[in-house]
Amino acid sequence: MRRPLAIPILLSAALCACQRPPPATRGIPPAAADGVRRWLAGATPDGTPATPRPPVDRGFLALGAEVYRLRCIPCHGVNGNGKGIHAARLSVPSRDFTRGVYEFRSTPTGTLPTDLDLFRTVSRGVHGTAMIPWNWLGDAERWAVVEHVKSFSPRFREEGAGDPVLVPPAPDETPALVALGATAWVRNGCGKCHGETGEGDGPSAATLRRDGGSPVRPLPFSAGRFLRGNSMEDLWITLATGLDGTPMPSYAAVPPEELWALSAWVRDRAGLAGAPPGRALPPDADEQLGWRIDIEER
Repeated sequence: MRRPLAIPILLSAALCACQRPPPATRGIPPAAADGVRRWLAGATPDGTPATPRPPVDRGFLALGAEVYRLRCIPCHGVNGNGKGIHAARLSVPSRDFTRGVYEFRSTPTGTLPTDLDLFRTVSRGVHGTAMIPWNWLGDAERWAVVEHVKSFSPRFREEGAGDPVLVPPAPDETPALVALGATAWVRNGCGKCHGETGEGDGPSAATLRRDGGSPVRPLPFSAGRFLRGNSMEDLWITLATGLDGTPMPSYAAVPPEELWALSAWVRDRAGLAGAPPGRALPPDADEQLGWRIDIEER
């Protein structure tokens, strides 16, 4: 029989003292489960916080440690090194927080993400992996677990976050913009890894490795799933900042309008341009595994 989860008495007292609600210790509310199911079908939550980041005090730190214990340890491990009890089941490795290297940032390559970047990743999930969205947790819980995750790497104490890259207004997705993107795709050598048509079958694809040495293969665009999200803005910032810890470099030196053209071409290859919002996508095995680990097996 699975041992019931409980918040220790001292932690409960600390949480009450700062008037913050304890994290949910049982399952997931039905409405929240529906949201995760929509994510499994390809949707990406907005991830914007409704409340400001709370001040860091003892109750806030205790809350973050408890949320991490209840929700994150199975994959990311007690010490944040990505070696939780389920790590061996994952085809996409859990993030090793001790290294302080993050793929999803609004900041330049090589710099740390902002707290808002981390909050949004926790809230939106990472498509194509077992990292489901946790936007059904309260804002305070998500802000608190972000602070706890930062504690695993000294980089956050020594360096601080980088300055966010300014994302210019997105242009209209027109056939002309897509055509410019097709030219930019060839000019920037994107097909070497992603393939000529964006199916992840470029000549270098089989040799790609993450910093830790594990293989990584580009997602096929036709699947309609993108790690960060599939909006024009999501794709633009991914191109501009790169995915640190992977072979995906930053294209910050490429003119912004060319990055928009590339984003439009990628969305066209995915069948997203002009597609109705909420279009359901075929199931993804890694995402389904995350659902089982984080929801069904608890």
